[in-house]
Amino acid sequence: MTKLRQSTAIILLLSALLFVYGCSNNSGASDSNKPADGNAQASSQTAEAAGEKELKYALGQAVSTLDPHLSVGGSNGAVILNIFEGLYAFNAKLEPVPMLAESTDVSDDGKTYTFHLRQGIKFHNGKEMKAEDAASSLNRWKEKAPRAKNSFGDSSFEVVDDYTVTLKLSAPQNDTLAQLSHVLNFAAIMPKEAVDSAAPEGITEFIGTGPYKFVEWKKDQYIDVETFADYQSVAGEPDGFSGKKEPQIEKLRFSLVTDTATRFNSFLTGEYSFVDISLDDLPQVEGQAGIEVIKSISSDYNVVYNKKSPVFSNLTNRQAVNTALNVEEILLGTVSTPELFELNSSYMFKDNVTWHSEAGADQYNLNNPEKAKELLQESGYDGREIVFLTTKDLGGKFYNATLVVQSQLEKIGFKTRVDTYDYATMLTKRADQGVWDLYVGGFTVPTTPSQLLYFNPTYGFADDAKLAELLKASTAAISPEEIKAANDALQQYAWEYLAVSKIGDTFTYYAIRDELQGLVLYAGYPNLGNVKVLKS
Repeated sequence: MTKLRQSTAIILLLSALLFVYGCSNNSGASDSNKPADGNAQASSQTAEAAGEKELKYALGQAVSTLDPHLSVGGSNGAVILNIFEGLYAFNAKLEPVPMLAESTDVSDDGKTYTFHLRQGIKFHNGKEMKAEDAASSLNRWKEKAPRAKNSFGDSSFEVVDDYTVTLKLSAPQNDTLAQLSHVLNFAAIMPKEAVDSAAPEGITEFIGTGPYKFVEWKKDQYIDVETFADYQSVAGEPDGFSGKKEPQIEKLRFSLVTDTATRFNSFLTGEYSFVDISLDDLPQVEGQAGIEVIKSISSDYNVVYNKKSPVFSNLTNRQAVNTALNVEEILLGTVSTPELFELNSSYMFKDNVTWHSEAGADQYNLNNPEKAKELLQESGYDGREIVFLTTKDLGGKFYNATLVVQSQLEKIGFKTRVDTYDYATMLTKRADQGVWDLYVGGFTVPTTPSQLLYFNPTYGFADDAKLAELLKASTAAISPEEIKAANDALQQYAWEYLAVSKIGDTFTYYAIRDELQGLVLYAGYPNLGNVKVLKS
């Protein structure tokens, strides 16, 4: 067995698989490429002056669940990621760093991971975290989170003793610690009792080990959390979602404010210290004393096809859509300025040097309506109405992108309808293969191909044997040469199969008041573990 912290070949590989991806804070950053040591600077600044006891944080969309194993996306992620913790967390460079794990051993063949837990860690209910809690939580997570289930299959987490858990894989995987670290499919640890008593629709008690503990959830109004007095922080400087967490406030209220204008106006009046801002509102805060504006990577946008729908189970119809798309027009309609988007044919961001690939790029942004019409005629499309699924929440970005795509497809002969719901209802509808045909939306930054939700049968219903085989091969590849070959093959076929059509990558502007110290962002998700609100 080899310690994960030692310089073994497998550990060097795991580190090489991760890319530098920006976390931002308000200690001088101007974009998403803030160096990691800025976190330490912000932390030291917060200790010097007295602060307010309460922070109000505006959520842009309704919260459908606080169960971290069911869904982390948008508003609920802002809350969940500050209540729960996992065995590992990403630092600012997206390197997996131990959080609730003290250390990890990896067998020489790369198939067995032995996790040694930190001792004396308390849950919010006062119970000490032990291996039975970690194993129960992770096995439930593996069953509930599609990405984890896809990656780990029938492998299970087993208790060795009170503070040791093992995971035995059928073959070495290059994404094990990334899966345990990512916010997309949050491998949160909770008491075994909470796992055992969970209802089909989710856990009934929101008990974690994080710096904040749950107090109250008033649906469609607010969620209150408060500082956990017995929180035991990991050592090390704050860095991304890893490192020391020492919250300097007593109460945190997450308020639901779905209207963009209302959120921004409330920021201007001082009710909130942090807000996402539109291009139209940017001049009101840019260059203003006491306010810092940052630009952070937000998400990539894709057109997702329902491969079980009567229309898009037909590959030629998917090809017709892909051929018609003018992605620059869609992105401009989504974020309003070229400053906030980037063309990219890869399913990975360009900074992800290990997994970014140009394979299949010749099928990106074809913008050929005439050829698309020929494909529709070839497919035998009979004029059946296709249904777009969308929401006006999230500042209307999904909705705006949908309308542009709708216009482009109607021009080539598709008959369309847009069904619009609040965000939570849209998520429920999206899981029903019988009610929609196309979905246009943004996706939180993935780190490995196994994080791409739309490559598995539960999301958009990509039930394709070759895609599954290539995805597995990309995860099993070990050497850099093997990884590149497997990844190129996967992306090339992905553009042929068309589970989705990539649109491009987007950024978001945020405004932060100087009194809010210690905030760290990861693709819009806040790490509030070290925040302080200075008294004015």
